[in-house]
Amino acid sequence: MPPTQAMTSVYISSTRTDLKKHIRSVAETLERCGYAVEAMEKYHARDDRPKDACEADAAKCDIYVGIFAWRYGYVPVRDNPKRKSITELEYLAAAKKLRLIFLLAENVRWPSSLQDAKHMKDKGKRIRALRNRLKKEHWTGFFKSPDDLAKQVLTTIVQIESTKRVGSMDAIQEEVQKAAEFGPSFLTNLQQRFAELSSTEFIALRLGPTVWWNTRLHLASALAADFTEIRQFLILDAAKRVLLVTSPLEIRRALTKSQPKLEMAYLQCRAQAQPPFPTSEVDSVISAYPNALSSVFAGQQENAIKEVVTPTSLRELGIKQQGEALERPVNRPFSYAEIMQPRERYVVLVRDGEVDGVIDRVELASRMASDEVRV
Repeated sequence: MPPTQAMTSVYISSTRTDLKKHIRSVAETLERCGYAVEAMEKYHARDDRPKDACEADAAKCDIYVGIFAWRYGYVPVRDNPKRKSITELEYLAAAKKLRLIFLLAENVRWPSSLQDAKHMKDKGKRIRALRNRLKKEHWTGFFKSPDDLAKQVLTTIVQIESTKRVGSMDAIQEEVQKAAEFGPSFLTNLQQRFAELSSTEFIALRLGPTVWWNTRLHLASALAADFTEIRQFLILDAAKRVLLVTSPLEIRRALTKSQPKLEMAYLQCRAQAQPPFPTSEVDSVISAYPNALSSVFAGQQENAIKEVVTPTSLRELGIKQQGEALERPVNRPFSYAEIMQPRERYVVLVRDGEVDGVIDRVELASRMASDEVRV
């Protein structure tokens, strides 16, 4: 979706006298792509801009972009007991917002007149300390020129906006198992659970510590395919490692091929679940599921039919892989080139062992192409 529809606001924070060209390049690039940019020339490109106004603007924007070279910046005298610069105060004011940090690369030649280490009493101690803290607390990009910086900022924002959140199937897994095993009294929350996930495109499903049976995995996949907008399941192992990225329909197809009677039982439930429903169609299907299984399996109960799904058994089903995981530390960004390198359409972003989100490479490429045309 083009950013012009959402009018995402971006606050650019930086010292002005040394980075005027960089600020202008970033601001003009973002504005051409439909973003609302704050603090470009609002304070006449001065470093000694008003503290309260800057903090308020930084706090209210959607995205904070901090650009740092080798100057700590103007330190207001009033209402500033810790003697922090305007740029650091803006950074702190945006603590509840998405904060993106970009540092001038250390190997870039830079005028000595624009370096605190050359002409300030502290010999650059404060800016070095701030840069080091930012590198530890955030992922950081390193720029070499105004154009390089503008491209990095735009690419990073587009990637973040293109990253889809990942929901969890854990609650539904427990509800489905309880409902089908113990009867209608466990159906109370299922309608709400599916409603919560109905518009979530990517769902994580863990094979452990709670086990998945082939009967329940087929049922959950069929329900997801028929009643939600879930595009992909992220199958994780007990340690949350990504094993498989594929659609609910593909899992349903593979399990049906392995055991056709599972599909027969589900279709029988759908046929039996006629309106008006006592709660919802989903609940009606699940309520009828144990009897449907017993019917198509010649009187056998589910305990005699079910098989535990393991990473090995999942691979043996021949399910088509439609995604790939990329793992990085929390403070290292995913580059556009890295995201576009995998062959599969969906890229799962993993930071320090935790799934951070999913990017659809086709959508991202289309978005980037659109923005580059405008740039």
